Amino acid sequence: MDIKDFWKVKSMEDFTEAEWESVCLKCGKCCVLKSFENGWALFSNRVCDGLDMYTGKCSRYETRLCADCAKVDINLVRDLPELLPETCAYRMLFEGKGLPQYHSLITKDDESVKKAKQRVLDWPNVHSSKDIRNELMSLSEKSLKESWSLDKLDEEENKLFKRYPVVFVAKYPIPGKTQLPNQMIIDLKFEKSDTDI
Repeated sequence: MDIKDFWKVKSMEDFTEAEWESVCLKCGKCCVLKSFENGWALFSNRVCDGLDMYTGKCSRYETRLCADCAKVDINLVRDLPELLPETCAYRMLFEGKGLPQYHSLITKDDESVKKAKQRVLDWPNVHSSKDIRNELMSLSEKSLKESWSLDKLDEEENKLFKRYPVVFVAKYPIPGKTQLPNQMIIDLKFEKSDTDI
């Protein structure tokens, strides 16, 4: 039996598998490289190789073959909330905040998260290590074909890495930790997205 607005009346522990899956925004923000500094979770523009760069969804969701992947379940939400952004629907429900207004369960529109620009693909210069490896392979093949010198290859590789910098585009306080002021986060480059992250 389906319950309308089940997230308002049921405990998260009691969600069916279908209900649990429907809560996910499918934004991809949990799939980014993160760093944890001075009480802050810093979310970067480098995504897991499994993230489909066209749909913004995990390409290997059922198996999660990536070593860094973790199943988002009630244990993770409760014990490691810093792995999820504050905008994560699971985290918001767990913290008693309800679902965001752009959630498809509220809007009845499967494209509402995309329209609200709340996907990781809306962040600036998002890329994966796979993107870089593919371009490095192409550079290597081109260098062999055109007999580049080592200096030329090094120059082209440097250009490539400059196109794919790792920058932190969002930060969220780690629950239960003291957050030091921004100036205490040393040597980390931030790039502000024009979306609400």
